[in-house]
Amino acid sequence: MNNNTKGFLYAISGAICWGFSGFCSDYLFSVKKISPLWVSPIRLLTASIILFFLSLFVVGKKTFDPLKDKKDILRLINFGIFGLVGAQFTYLMAISYSNAATATVLQCLGVSYLVVYVCLRNLRFPSKIEIVSLIFAITGTFLITTHGNLDSLSINKMALFWGLLGGIGLAAYSLTPVVLLKKFNCFSVLSYSMFIGGVFLTLILRPWTISVELDFLTILAFLGLVVIGTVISFFLFMSGVNLIGSVNASLLNTFEPLSAIFFSVVLLNLKLKLIDYIGFFLIISTVFILKIGVKNNR
Repeated sequence: MNNNTKGFLYAISGAICWGFSGFCSDYLFSVKKISPLWVSPIRLLTASIILFFLSLFVVGKKTFDPLKDKKDILRLINFGIFGLVGAQFTYLMAISYSNAATATVLQCLGVSYLVVYVCLRNLRFPSKIEIVSLIFAITGTFLITTHGNLDSLSINKMALFWGLLGGIGLAAYSLTPVVLLKKFNCFSVLSYSMFIGGVFLTLILRPWTISVELDFLTILAFLGLVVIGTVISFFLFMSGVNLIGSVNASLLNTFEPLSAIFFSVVLLNLKLKLIDYIGFFLIISTVFILKIGVKNNR
């Protein structure tokens, strides 16, 4: 097996594992009735510890390099609070009010938010391909949230709120760690940032005040969320990036919402209508449209 094939398999597997994290979260919230206010901080703290030791194994003492400069520490705080908390907490809240499939697809709107941000920052109008992607994103969101009926919403209002906010969080997640990832190992950056985000959420949400019953299946689902859906997924996806490049890998990241839909429908018996699938398709396709546009312009 050549490196190109390995890269594609790693990236696809990582994206599928991310989708599996949505299923685990959905199971914890809908079946086990565990509060996302407990899951969110504990997930970040647990994953940060695992990633810290993974970083030590991969790069050794270089794990501590991000802590040597005050500017980098501020960047870690920014990424931890606005990037990771912004993306992860909103995502889990959206799942708790709807389902993993809908929440994951709505978070894909972050790509469209990035288009708007870049256009505003550079004081330019969107290109033709960007306009097409935005139309697809808006139409898909409209179909998912209204099922074509302007008089009512087909999903919970709070699910829509957290889902749209999750898109903004995903955009922040993409923008805030850029400088850090150019300078340091990705595992150490993610470890420190997750720890900062976890501490931040812990102080605000006070998970120790939330009653939780930890039976075998609850612990298993939580470990699936942390180990498979966070640590292994990130490791596999970044391994894919190293072999096939970020553009190809990010295209394959669309397997995340696809796998979230699959796991929700097959394992949680989620009932979706045809119009939901059309809306999902339109939103997910924006990633392909924009990435192919970027690739063609190189």
